[in-house]
Formats: sequence, structure tokens, C-alpha cells
Amino acid sequence: MHLPSQSAYEPARVSMAVLGDSLAYGLGASKTEHSLAWRLYHRIREERPASTYANYAVPYSTIGDVLRHQVPRLRGTQTDLVLVIAGANDLRYTRDVLIFARRFRALLEAIHAAAPRAHVIAAGMPDVTQTIGVPWLLKPGICKLCARINTTMRRIVEAFEDEFVDLFEFTNAPLRPASEIAYLCDDGYHPSDYGYAELAERAFPSIARRLQGA
Repeated sequence: MHLPSQSAYEPARVSMAVLGDSLAYGLGASKTEHSLAWRLYHRIREERPASTYANYAVPYSTIGDVLRHQVPRLRGTQTDLVLVIAGANDLRYTRDVLIFARRFRALLEAIHAAAPRAHVIAAGMPDVTQTIGVPWLLKPGICKLCARINTTMRRIVEAFEDEFVDLFEFTNAPLRPASEIAYLCDDGYHPSDYGYAELAERAFPSIARRLQGA
């Protein structure tokens, strides 16, 4: 009697692409393997060893940069899963929630057009007041703004029936006190290896939900 080969029981491979800014790129990690996106990919490979990975993210990119320079690289690929993290750098140019909404919606539309068969995992707005870049007097107001933008991004992601990663919650309320763990690297802006590890642990369920049954 002919028995199916072992490969017949292996889950399908996943072709993962990453778009975005410094968080998507992994700026602050001591090496690539300690970055957020790579850690998520490593979790995927544990169950799907044949999976592939391409990171098109560029540090300091805005939503517009991702739309113009990174999304086109998805065209013609066989991408199954897109992780996009963008928005924090746009705060340097605008604090208008409606502008954020328009830009973010256009970004998701473009991703779906470029990779129509892919599952999209979109991250929200991190709490940038956890970095050294925001003066103490401005932190309460900027924190509220980040929360509003994050909520808006969530609604847009849900409207596309994509999966949302709540970066505001993860960065605003870490699992351990900042006094115990250095969540940021030495530059005071980007996550440390530990910070990326915690973000990956909290973000992976969003990916797992999308891949369930795939």
C-alpha cells in the first residue's frame, strides 16, 4: 500500500514580506535575528520550515515613503503575508487625525492591489512618548493623540478585514516596569532586543489567527 510522504502532512509554506519604518526594519536590535519582524518570521518557520522572508522596510520612512517606494516591490511576487508598520514618523509633519486616516487607508489599498492574495497584518501607532524625543510637558497630549490615531488605524484595518497589531497598547503598557527592563536601546528611540522580543510575543497571535487553516 502506498503511504503519503511526510511532506504531505507539513503545513503550507508562507512567503512573508515586511514593509515600514524603523520598527519594521529592526533599528535598535543588536542583530537582525533580534528584530521584531525576524522574530515573527522565526515563529512562522517553526511550523512552516519552507517559508521565506523579505524585508523591504527602510528606517525613518513615513506612510508616504512606504506607499511610493516599498509597496511596488510586492508586485509580481507570490507574497502570502504582509506585515506593515508605519505612521510614527508622520508625526513629524502632521498631527491631523484625518490626514493620518487618509494616508493609512491609501497605503492599505495599495498593498492589497499589489499583493491581492496576501493576508495583511497592519500595526497601529506606537506610544512615542515612551521615547526621549517628546518633552515631558508635551507627553500627556501626544500620548492622547497617539491613542486617537491608533484607534482610527484599527477601524481602517478592520474595514479592510485585515489583522490589527495594537502597538499603542503594547508600548504604552509593557508587561514589566521600565525600571526593571530596558525596553529601548541606547539611542532612546527604538526598542532594545528585549523590547523587540516582548513586542513579537504579543504580536504573534495576530499572525497565527490569519494563518490558521492556511
